[in-house]
Amino acid sequence: MKNSAHCIKAVPYQEIIDLRDTLERLASWQEPLTTLENYFKNPTTPINKKQVVKQYYACSKLFQTFNKEFELLLTTAEKQIHEVSWNQTAAISTKETSPN
Repeated sequence: MKNSAHCIKAVPYQEIIDLRDTLERLASWQEPLTTLENYFKNPTTPINKKQVVKQYYACSKLFQTFNKEFELLLTTAEKQIHEVSWNQTAAISTKETSPN
């Protein structure tokens, strides 16, 4: 129990907030992705070719935007997690090597 308290204290609050913000940005894509999912489901109504072309263009742009943002957020989250774990490891090793 004592070690877990030290681990929690080793992670700066700002890093936790940054990681939470990144996760919230990822979660904000749920609604637009539902739109894409609805587009790619098999339609039950007859296909209107003009409407399909318009929707395809819009959905492709939405996906391209999402894909770029997702890659950026994924990279950011990986860096944040690496930083948190590195700081935690450094804090623990510093605590272990410091004289009592």
